[in-house]
Amino acid sequence: MFRVQSSHPPAAPAVQGLLAFARPLHTRQRNVRRPFNPSREEGRGYRLPHDVRERLGRELEPFRNREAAFALATFLARFWTVPGRVGSAFPIDRRALADRADLALTEARVRGAIKVLETIGFLDRSIPAPGSKYKATEEGLHRKPVWFVFGADYAKAFLAANARALAARKAQIGARREPAPPQPARSTPTPTPFFLNSKSPKRTERSGSKVIMGEIRKGIGVPPEPSAKTPLDEALDRLRRAIGLADGD
Repeated sequence: MFRVQSSHPPAAPAVQGLLAFARPLHTRQRNVRRPFNPSREEGRGYRLPHDVRERLGRELEPFRNREAAFALATFLARFWTVPGRVGSAFPIDRRALADRADLALTEARVRGAIKVLETIGFLDRSIPAPGSKYKATEEGLHRKPVWFVFGADYAKAFLAANARALAARKAQIGARREPAPPQPARSTPTPTPFFLNSKSPKRTERSGSKVIMGEIRKGIGVPPEPSAKTPLDEALDRLRRAIGLADGD
């Protein structure tokens, strides 16, 4: 007995229509839709230079741990961008930085932040020192901290910011030390020479009947003029005439 095979596929079970079709698996990624505002993420007491803050915010925007990376970058710049340290290498110890009150990052978040900062060129690894990469501790051997330097572009930006700050401080100090404008000189009267002073007690100018010792008064011990004859002279003249003597004998 022959069976006739139908060309139509067998009907699907009724329960299959109730199940959703399986979707292909994709890599799960977190969409960063919230805009990144670095100025709100900075710690108190220190702010990155404006150009560094703007560039770092743009380059960190697509990363999920951008807040942790920005906080770590600000923390490192606070201590290692002062004049004389910008070009020096510095260690980053994840265990020492974990759970700091001024950083608030776990060891795992510090590790992720370091990777992001290396990716965007904010940090570069320094040439490791010769010797063992591990050090002995009470808990056993621990890997030594990795030494880093700031990337070339960011290091130049920090140097330029230090130069601007130094110039501003010098200008402020110069403004404080600038002397006050000179006041207009007051006109002082020309002093009268001592010997021309009319009130001087040594003035010897004569006027009228005044002499050096005061005004001349008649009959008070002042001898008459030499040309006038005194009563004594007239009496002598009469005596000479009486006895017949000539004048002048």
